[in-house]
Amino acid sequence: MKDVKYFAPATLPEALQLLETYGPELSVLAGGTDLVRDMNLEFKVPQGILWIGRLRLEYIKDEGSLIRIGGATRMQTAASSPVLIEKAAALARAAGKMASPPVRSLATLGGNLVTASPAADPGCALVGLRAEVVLTSTKGQRVVPLEDFYLGAKSTVISPDELLTEILVRPTQAGEGSSYLKIGRRQALTLAVLNATSRVKLDDLGMVEAISIAVGAAAPTLLRIKSAEAMLTGQKLTEEAILEAGEIAAREIKPIDDVHGTAWYKRKITPVLVARTLREAGKMNGGV
Repeated sequence: MKDVKYFAPATLPEALQLLETYGPELSVLAGGTDLVRDMNLEFKVPQGILWIGRLRLEYIKDEGSLIRIGGATRMQTAASSPVLIEKAAALARAAGKMASPPVRSLATLGGNLVTASPAADPGCALVGLRAEVVLTSTKGQRVVPLEDFYLGAKSTVISPDELLTEILVRPTQAGEGSSYLKIGRRQALTLAVLNATSRVKLDDLGMVEAISIAVGAAAPTLLRIKSAEAMLTGQKLTEEAILEAGEIAAREIKPIDDVHGTAWYKRKITPVLVARTLREAGKMNGGV
């Protein structure tokens, strides 16, 4: 393996200056569950590595109307966070279902998002929660809705001089819930054949006041199913409406045959998985 530059800045300004200077040459190292594997297998050997482990970017802060999550927050931290379990249940569940306990003890939320896998567990949950990401450079910060962050598989809008420093999630309120579910080839330690997230807010009459639905592993990027959201908004969250939303989602996805499952199978299970998340998010049938 060729020699690789290695930087371990102690402060965020120092890290951003290095990105400005060496940007395209650097790969950011957080937990290393993807980068180190790729380097060991020589899939990707970067010219330089920027380790961000000293930047204090692992935190979950509940500010009332907003939850701020540091980009280097580990999956195990997110999965066990009382704040996320109560106010962003879909994310806590997704983080707890990703990979294995040893991987979750290292892998970070920011790293998972930047990797831009269309089957990502936390990514699907965060798109469904309508999260935003904060991208920081020496020029300042910009806030990007996560659904607009992805350009395609393994491709995002982040620039070489930017670092994903924070994830912003608005907590669920009274009458609101969220749910994340996945189907894999095994019960555990598996990538998603298909995953889905729903966030539902009902008014005092049980009408849908706000809703978001996301589906993963079914297109080049994680998808918001906005036509199903529009159909449900202002309606009673009945079983008939839930099933119709699932059918709309099945028509909207763009699956392909891959090693995890066929496009035919993904279209068949999409209505089922979306319906289950809607029931749970709407607190029907013992939802979270």
